[in-house]
Amino acid sequence: MKRLRKLCDNKGVELSEDIIMEILHLLPSKSLARFKCVSKCWQKYIAGCRSQRWRPQPDFIGIFYQTDKHSQIGFFFESKESNNNHMHDLDESVNFLNRKVYIVASSNGFLLCTKDRKKPRDYYVYNPATRQYSSLPKTLFCMEGDLAIGFICKVDDPNKDVISFTIVRYEIPHHWGELPFTVTIESFFSETNVWTSNSIILDAPLRQYPLNWDARSSDGVIDGVFCWLDQVERQITVYDSVYKSFWALEFPEEIETTYNSYLGLSGGDFYFALNYGEEITVWKLESNIRSRVAVWVVKYDADVAATVLQCPEAFGLGGDTLRVEAFGITGSICIEVLNMVIHPVFPHIFYLDIRGKVISYDLETDTAEFVYDFKEPWWKTVHYKLFPYEWHQWPRLLSTVN
Repeated sequence: MKRLRKLCDNKGVELSEDIIMEILHLLPSKSLARFKCVSKCWQKYIAGCRSQRWRPQPDFIGIFYQTDKHSQIGFFFESKESNNNHMHDLDESVNFLNRKVYIVASSNGFLLCTKDRKKPRDYYVYNPATRQYSSLPKTLFCMEGDLAIGFICKVDDPNKDVISFTIVRYEIPHHWGELPFTVTIESFFSETNVWTSNSIILDAPLRQYPLNWDARSSDGVIDGVFCWLDQVERQITVYDSVYKSFWALEFPEEIETTYNSYLGLSGGDFYFALNYGEEITVWKLESNIRSRVAVWVVKYDADVAATVLQCPEAFGLGGDTLRVEAFGITGSICIEVLNMVIHPVFPHIFYLDIRGKVISYDLETDTAEFVYDFKEPWWKTVHYKLFPYEWHQWPRLLSTVN
């Protein structure tokens, strides 16, 4: 830095503050902590660098997706502008073990993966931006039924470029209709590097619906509280990892059907969306996450079909894709939302799968933008699992690596 400044002074060039900040951004936090003692000027620059480095809002760039048979992993950017030079090292294949792995969940720029999709006991935490992974110890139990899994990564100390993570999982009963009075939670904490388990006695028996998927990832985590959506039972199952309690929240009262509902975390709040096919309604959870009584408030209503049909060709839905001829009858194929995921920072932005095309939809302005083409029939993409991926300008590290 000193030589560069001297060189610039000799040539009559002043090193701008932006360039200095860019240089400092390339340094690890330990070096920044040491270099701030050089001078008051350096202390000012480093303080500014560290405040920017750990800003809570990530640079969201895309979505990993996986088919219902786990035979394929794909990735797409949230917009064309996201495909920049920062992304040349991103591992879109998630093939860090030189063999097929399966994505279980995503959090804060990291993926939770496993090699065995039916009875997973070996897990890996992977950063596609740095191609760094951590191999976890084998789980305590081999759970036979469907699994509900929660995964959260967080920065405990802003002075260190290191994250910690927590994993929780529990078994969903094999048979629909069972009313278990207890639930066994298996947890992993990166700080201790061990799995633990605890059996929770429920205040009331809680029916849960088994899924065809081998593992169901949580729909969000706030302050150690994990939430899973159960569309069939019209409930949100909740596990509080701090106070070791388990219960269920009700859906908004206005809902008459549970088909194609969605729960997601954005900007630190939970949002529930009901997909009516051509229209979407979004509620926000206003009550405290630890409250046993859910208070939902309607935030957005959008007529997606009306917006998209203004210019269907812009979304790859023009021409013959909107028309069908059968038995001498010609008609239009409706614009129906098949799958969706919420932006992790901006709750008014959803990514919608409409007949195999991904569209970014702004619920505040009723504007849409074409993002990606799965190039698969719509009846296949409806079963895809979508994992929002958050890119941070300064990739974070794991405390333990392989």
